[in-house]
Amino acid sequence: MLTTILSFIAVLGVLIFIHELGHFLAARHVGVKVEAFSIGFPPTAWGKQIGDTEYRLSWVPIGGYVKLFGQNVDDENPDDPTNYAAKSIFQRLYILAAGPAMNLLFALIFMPLVFLIGMDMPAYLNEPPLIQNVQQGSYAQEIGIRANDEILAVNGTYVKNWGELHSELAKVSTEETLTMEVDRAGSLVVMEGSGTAFQNAGPMGLSPFLAPVVGEFTEQSPAMKAGIQAGDKVTRVNGQPILDWSEISPAVQQFMQDSVNNLETATKTLTVELERNGDIQFVEVAPYLEPKSQRWLLGMSMFKISRSFSFGESVSLGTSRLWFLTKATLGFLGQIFQGEGSMDDLGGPVKIGMVIGDAVRSGIAELFFLMSFISLQLGIFNLLPIPALDGGHIFMLLIEKFKGSPLSVSMREKTQMVGFSLLISLMVFVTWNDLMSLL
Repeated sequence: MLTTILSFIAVLGVLIFIHELGHFLAARHVGVKVEAFSIGFPPTAWGKQIGDTEYRLSWVPIGGYVKLFGQNVDDENPDDPTNYAAKSIFQRLYILAAGPAMNLLFALIFMPLVFLIGMDMPAYLNEPPLIQNVQQGSYAQEIGIRANDEILAVNGTYVKNWGELHSELAKVSTEETLTMEVDRAGSLVVMEGSGTAFQNAGPMGLSPFLAPVVGEFTEQSPAMKAGIQAGDKVTRVNGQPILDWSEISPAVQQFMQDSVNNLETATKTLTVELERNGDIQFVEVAPYLEPKSQRWLLGMSMFKISRSFSFGESVSLGTSRLWFLTKATLGFLGQIFQGEGSMDDLGGPVKIGMVIGDAVRSGIAELFFLMSFISLQLGIFNLLPIPALDGGHIFMLLIEKFKGSPLSVSMREKTQMVGFSLLISLMVFVTWNDLMSLL
């Protein structure tokens, strides 16, 4: 818990610093006086005056701010060259956009580092893209892909594994046709679909073959307690053959449910047959019932591999991953605003802190990935045209540009009040969601 809390404060502190540093440097660049630079929200824990600026560390570590001379309606002075109100619309836009831009730049730099350092990834990503199953009603089924097809190329680019397939699919735009070449029982089949339909369809609906090889264990894992080891290949669960990792859980659920329903033969354990170094072994495992999902779990995950890439590959893969995450984020926001998405999917400080804690314990690559992802979200979220966010201030500047004069002081104060109320309400909501998910 202490690791999680300290990691949360440190990681969020770095990302907030990056964001506020953008505003600070841009303001100084155009000659606006910066009165305060704070990491965290009041009350102030520590402060030091250096020149015109007081640098602060504040007690509430979920945000920060740069206080610009003249940004508040009560200290505007268009005649003072160091005043924010004295600057042109373009200069003020530059200051406002610099914070989110720094977050996006941070993500653009650190995401390639994830691939350069190397990180654990599911072993199937390094395997040929052979299709185990195609989801009913999916885009893949619509264009004609079938189970047991092996995908050879996407839009003319050869793909030799699932990782490359994902990268190429992430590059498909709405302006082009999606062309896929597949090997079907030794015959080459070419299928085409609309890039627009592909982008709007969501997940493509392709399932890979997943070798049933054990990788890692959860804390207090029943499988680990029973003697299962990393690298073991699961061949049967209570006599039922296992050919794919996806078959393990259904076999466990079915057996345990039948056992619970039949009191005469009820048992708390099941037999797992393993292949270890060419030898067959049998272990008795007692799955536990996870309260929230009501599923029986063995407490183990698939085998993973660690892979690093060259500088050029890392830049390409990192950029592609960021583009994919950006599209996913914008798609989710679009669903929320259209009333189609679930607000329960939003994460607050508690959930973010837990994920950061897990990433810190997993390794530097996982931490860099998460920091890049959160920084991307901060950059995008702050550009939304919501009062009190940078995007809200930018929207007001655009209105000023078209109107020819600033909005009235009363109107600006009211919109700021509405914006802060919305943000506080959202923060309370997502924090409550986080706490409820822990129960």
